[in-house]
Amino acid sequence: MDFQRDSLRPLSNYETYLVVKQLHETNNERENGKRGKKGQNRTLEHCNFGLNTVTYETLKYLEQTPCVEQNPTIIKQFYNEMKKFDLKKTEMLQIFNLRPTTPVELQLIIEDSETRLTEAQSNELIDLIRTHLSPLGDSNLPNETMES
Repeated sequence: MDFQRDSLRPLSNYETYLVVKQLHETNNERENGKRGKKGQNRTLEHCNFGLNTVTYETLKYLEQTPCVEQNPTIIKQFYNEMKKFDLKKTEMLQIFNLRPTTPVELQLIIEDSETRLTEAQSNELIDLIRTHLSPLGDSNLPNETMES
């Protein structure tokens, strides 16, 4: 199998969630179709079991993060707002996934942030994150209030 370097790129948690969710649904459909058949290839079933476990655990983790609340509109809007800060793509992706809430957290993500961003720009970026993205800890709040 030959891979082209241009097709490789990091994924956001939202994109990963969509891929893993689709893979999980496909595996479930495939498993439901096999249930009545006996004598399946045991090696193939064992490989699928490992893949199913990884897929399930990844999906379970990602469902606990705010990425499930995202959509392409929010992502585009956020990235368009961030263009004025002249950040690298990987830095924007990490900001989107990690959602820093303090300038110190921002410094850990942005390389040479002390020279590239002023204090006012750091605070503006933090405000932008708070405005467009829900914090990491708040992803379960709507579900808990609905259950009560």
